[in-house]
Amino acid sequence: MARTGVKSPSRTVQEASSAGPSVAIAPPSGMRDLMPEAAALRAQLRKRIADVIALYGYEPIVTPVFELADVIERGLDAVDRRDLLRFVEPDTGEVALLRPDITPQVARIVATTLRGRPAPYRLSYEGTVIRRRRGRARRQRQIYQTGGECIGPRGPIADVEVIEIAARAAEATGIRDYRIELAQVRLGRSALAAVPENARDSVADAFTRKDVHAIERELASASVGKSDRRALLALAELWGDRDVLPRARKVLSGKTANTDLDELEAVLDRLGTVGLTGSIGVDLGELRGQAYYTGVSFTLMAEGPGEPIGGGGRYDRLLERFGLDLPATGFALDIDHLEWALRSANVTQPLDHPVRIVACGKGDRAANHATALRAAGFVVAGLGDVSEGEALAYAAGWGYDCALYASPRGSRATRLVDSATRTLTTLDATTIDGLVAWAGAGRGTPGRT
Repeated sequence: MARTGVKSPSRTVQEASSAGPSVAIAPPSGMRDLMPEAAALRAQLRKRIADVIALYGYEPIVTPVFELADVIERGLDAVDRRDLLRFVEPDTGEVALLRPDITPQVARIVATTLRGRPAPYRLSYEGTVIRRRRGRARRQRQIYQTGGECIGPRGPIADVEVIEIAARAAEATGIRDYRIELAQVRLGRSALAAVPENARDSVADAFTRKDVHAIERELASASVGKSDRRALLALAELWGDRDVLPRARKVLSGKTANTDLDELEAVLDRLGTVGLTGSIGVDLGELRGQAYYTGVSFTLMAEGPGEPIGGGGRYDRLLERFGLDLPATGFALDIDHLEWALRSANVTQPLDHPVRIVACGKGDRAANHATALRAAGFVVAGLGDVSEGEALAYAAGWGYDCALYASPRGSRATRLVDSATRTLTTLDATTIDGLVAWAGAGRGTPGRT
């Protein structure tokens, strides 16, 4: 996908004014604008994802952009409190949060408004979350997500369902070369219990980089005992393909570890039957999100951003914080990372919008043309009484396919792609289809809105 249209300035733009001091006119740090083409491409991408999620019976919901802090913080174990953006809600004086995650909001909705409906709850969402980013990928506070939550079922069937949806949605956008990496959170949490809480984030970061020397340094710095260090370093080596599991059973002794590995193996077995095109692996040293998930988790990886394009997993303890004890699993796709991966794979996303026409000219003829074209489902920008040259300049500047200039003597259409012209005496259903097919030649099959 082209990067055209994404505005994320690295420094503040200022406008000099003789009337006063300079005024900042750039977005706040970590925020950005999407220009028309980029916004249209993203909307198209989101629709492809939403269409896939809907095929599995997930119902869309919309959640507020901020919530009262004492409500949403119940489900924010996976988010560093330092990354939250707080403010005082002016009407009540209570502390509120710009949402850093949508899953706790879904949990609140299920535990309250939807409580009377039968489980399972299959709910989808999309929207912006606000928090700091710390990874290799671009450091934005504004993160656009789309995802789904499956609340109620236990066992590998639901786990595989959300993984499959995430992968199918990525495929629908054009991602072909991807990898699904499974983890078992309980194994990681057990290993991290030996690490002081204030050092766990830095240890988890070192595990993410697969940097054994950094892991050793962090563990030594945190005064972790030698036997616990050996256990953690062994975990760091347990990643790769399915053959990780028999190696893990030798290294990780005990009934609890075997039960956890059995659960992971059941998910692996089922994933092998759903025909996903990406490779599937295991990473028992994946320690991100340990406080949030409770069982099998996954990340969806693709070349480009150096961070997952999606992920999720089982979180069986979250709903009980809102007064409803139900197991749950879910996923989210990071749209920025997904777009990055598409660019890295040289996957183009042509805009699938209808033919767009600029209409102008003297009298009522141009307005009548615009009305007839819109009634037929085509996009028309009316410019009123401007010259044909002005209409062509506008059409070129805003990416229209055709400029239609009307006068009392007749109408002339000019195609932007090659400056070809066409004269029209009438504009009825037959001539509209002919005009649109002609105007859209060279840019794909024209369509209606």
